[in-house]
Amino acid sequence: MHKSLSNAFEGFSFSGDITTDVLGLLHHHGRQDVAKHVLAVAKTAQRLAPIYDVDSEAAYSAGLLHDISLIFSTSQMLQTALDLGLEPVTAEKRVPYLLHGKLSAAMAEIVFGVKNDSLVHAVSCHTTLCARATTLDKVVFLADKMSWDQEYSPFKPELETALEKSLDEAVGVFLTWTWKQKEKLNSIHPWLIDAWKDYKVGDYA
Repeated sequence: MHKSLSNAFEGFSFSGDITTDVLGLLHHHGRQDVAKHVLAVAKTAQRLAPIYDVDSEAAYSAGLLHDISLIFSTSQMLQTALDLGLEPVTAEKRVPYLLHGKLSAAMAEIVFGVKNDSLVHAVSCHTTLCARATTLDKVVFLADKMSWDQEYSPFKPELETALEKSLDEAVGVFLTWTWKQKEKLNSIHPWLIDAWKDYKVGDYA
């Protein structure tokens, strides 16, 4: 394990239980707010999973792990990503917080030993979604947005109504809302652009 990761676990003992370890590590770094959020996302993803024929355990684990890299400050994310051999795109260099999905995915593999490529991918793209998103990707993506505080999620009532019709319609609600705000964003991730294009032409996997 790279030193930049090892240092983050100093003084923390892993139990081998993913829920205990994810929540414990976040608390260890004073991120009780993130611990509360990821548990909510995990439970929401687990609830949605059987409705859309997705493995519930994978959805739950992805929900738990999607923000695990927030044990690092935004200023640490870029260097940690570089240390792990990730290659930040321009948008991520401009706004390092956009790296946290990729960084969480890397930690899922390196630290938590996750071997499920689909789970890792869902963690990686949970912020923006991506081109040819899988059903698991969409479930984790929506579970994350549904667990945002109401202050930051004026789209939530419409999203929840859309979800009663279809997963893709709910995805479209958030992507449309985000796209309308794009001029306010400090940087637009290329995966968001790809996800928007897929939504507009109906090219979902």
